[in-house]
Amino acid sequence: MQTLEMVHGKSGSSILSHEGIQTRLCDFEAGEDRAWDDYVRRIPGGQYCLLSGWKRVIEHTYGHRGFYLWALEGDTVRGVLPLIFMNSMVFGRSLVSLPFLDLGGIQADDEDIAHTLMKACQELSSMVGAKVVELRHGASSLLDLPIQGSKVMMMLPLQSDSQAMWTGFDGKLRNQIRKAMKSDLTIHWTGAEGFQKFYNVFAPNMKDLGSPVHSRKFFLEIFKAFPDDISLLLVEKDHQTIGGAFCVKFQDTFSIPWASSLGAFRSLCPNNLLYWEAIRWSCEHGYQWFDFGRSTRGAGTYKFKKQWGAQESILHWQCAGKDINASLVQNGNAKLQWVMDMWKRLPLPLANFIGPLLRGQLSN
Repeated sequence: MQTLEMVHGKSGSSILSHEGIQTRLCDFEAGEDRAWDDYVRRIPGGQYCLLSGWKRVIEHTYGHRGFYLWALEGDTVRGVLPLIFMNSMVFGRSLVSLPFLDLGGIQADDEDIAHTLMKACQELSSMVGAKVVELRHGASSLLDLPIQGSKVMMMLPLQSDSQAMWTGFDGKLRNQIRKAMKSDLTIHWTGAEGFQKFYNVFAPNMKDLGSPVHSRKFFLEIFKAFPDDISLLLVEKDHQTIGGAFCVKFQDTFSIPWASSLGAFRSLCPNNLLYWEAIRWSCEHGYQWFDFGRSTRGAGTYKFKKQWGAQESILHWQCAGKDINASLVQNGNAKLQWVMDMWKRLPLPLANFIGPLLRGQLSN
């Protein structure tokens, strides 16, 4: 097995060459990040998880090395594959595209380039000794690999008229939103300056769900990497923040990858007000899709998203390698279930203290 230094080499190290296509490691020097992001933004199916800034976010927060592969024909970008090398004491070595996010995987101009990138990925996997490669495609990919796990994306098509959206909701949902309004809940938009209020709600909710919480630095690095694309939406009751959503804007889609509310106030329906405001704002600012994020079919979060009219689509998460059962996307991963069960029993201060240390070892 080669060392990471040997693999990484100098900027632009070639992994594979095939029929005029060079597959190289991209270190984002001399404007390469702009060329990478321009490709992601223009290719059909491009999504915010593929942007170059996530490499810096994950490396700076958790220290995992990013190996970002791109396929070049001369100076023209023909495909990209962002990969993060996870070396977990509990779950072993893996290459993930992308950890902590719903999506990732290969984006390429055609099937041949997709397969060239996959071959380069397999070469890289062998070099770093990864047991499994995990590719989080949002839709059917160009690779002949089985779909792993059972997660679905929940996407709501938007209209330009928010009132038309409101009229389309069923009466029960509208009454829940009205209840939040009548309970004197207030809602406002903010940037990084409101992050601590969001985190004070997010951290205890993640502990209740049995999931170690991301570090504060993780979210603050996201603000640094994407200053024009990130907003926070907060719900307050008597000047206390009781709910919040971390919002991402990309192309024609408005996404909420992380949201929480305090359990003690859920009878007031803060989440309903939170999502209605986000949907209303998205309609009025010309977005065509509202991304609720991934869910497990039949779970409580799935039912919450479904009531808004969200359409489900299967996430085409795919794995390759020597031990695909080591992947955390596998249903019933025993080690992951043990972590979740243990986490729910920890006191909140202890969970908040050691949570970020463990969270960086979990790719899900």
